[in-house]
Amino acid sequence: MLAPGVLVVSEPRRVALTAAEIVANRLRARPGVRLLLPTGPTPCEMYDALRTHAADGSLPLEGVTGFQLDEDLGVGGGDPHSVRATLDRELTGLRLGTRHGLDGTAPGPEAEAERYQALLDERQIDLAILGLGDEAPVVFSEPGATAGQGVHRVTLERPAIEAGSGAANAPREALTVGLRTLRAAREVLVLAAGEAKAEALHAMLEGAAGPAVPASLLRDHPAVTVICDAAAAARLSPVAGRASDRLVVVLGHREPLVSPEHRISAHSRARMFRAEEACLTDPMRAAVLTGYTQTGGLSEAEQMQREWTVPGVPTVTEVAGHNTAENASRSLPLIVAIGGIREVLVVTSLWHLRAPFFFAPYAGYGLRTAWRPARPLRHWGHLLVEELAKLPAAPLERAAAMRDVRVA
Repeated sequence: MLAPGVLVVSEPRRVALTAAEIVANRLRARPGVRLLLPTGPTPCEMYDALRTHAADGSLPLEGVTGFQLDEDLGVGGGDPHSVRATLDRELTGLRLGTRHGLDGTAPGPEAEAERYQALLDERQIDLAILGLGDEAPVVFSEPGATAGQGVHRVTLERPAIEAGSGAANAPREALTVGLRTLRAAREVLVLAAGEAKAEALHAMLEGAAGPAVPASLLRDHPAVTVICDAAAAARLSPVAGRASDRLVVVLGHREPLVSPEHRISAHSRARMFRAEEACLTDPMRAAVLTGYTQTGGLSEAEQMQREWTVPGVPTVTEVAGHNTAENASRSLPLIVAIGGIREVLVVTSLWHLRAPFFFAPYAGYGLRTAWRPARPLRHWGHLLVEELAKLPAAPLERAAAMRDVRVA
């Protein structure tokens, strides 16, 4: 399995912007999404960017369930220094359907941990959004944490204490979501900005994996993506495309009654292989993989992500677009948020005649588009006939897709 993809964005604030676009994409794809939500400066900026989406009612929040990641023991939710109160402030204007939190003043911390773990276990967490501590913990999972731990009680190390209130009476213990839940999440997003995170990021991704570095135990997750700025990436081994101004978009394909859900289709795989070849010959900043799911299982994009084999090229999945026009329009905010991208290479099939038309609006955002067809498969004549039949409706389809675009 490849090491986690590291998406290095053009400036620190784009860590939050890119994370916000990924979260917005997931909310639009799965209105009943379950999220693990962090606090901190970068997440706060992420929530601010999400508010711009929510302001016009275009972000479905009523079905969302949000979970707090941790809480200091002895600190009640009404205390302004509590994690719950901090998250309340940072989520202002984002009215999630359901919020669950830990109670730091519960009379039995172990019982409170069991209660919260039961809530987490009701259904898989769709997206765990995590900050990275200066010594590579994730949430309050301190050195010594194990992969099988659920919600548990921890003694805070000094950096974690100092990151809190900073007072002499600052809590020395906390309850925290454990690595068991993080490793079971459908997708994990790790955010790191600034040179203070450089050593921790290096330890997470390139140091010895084990309980001494809890974040390293997320390396083998099938869908973990790190978003960071150049300062946070300074200690990582050099990668050719990390500062590239090019990016590749792979259009997933699903043919009814031919390519079943939850199994990558032959056309998607052929396009992915073509994109991988392009990345090996001309380094790319990232690969945006597109395609949704009708049943809630793995989407076309996620299926390609799990088979992606190019080290050093991080994958970002776009799962909210239900057709090619929406794949193009929903990918655009992700690409713009990354910053510094000048050319987008789109990989699809020779018979996919409408695709260039759907990506034409990218020029209005300063993006050049180039094309790379996948190697043709047998028995695709009927797909060309279908494509020709759909051409007259393309202008209305593109207009509808672009009308829903929200670009930061």
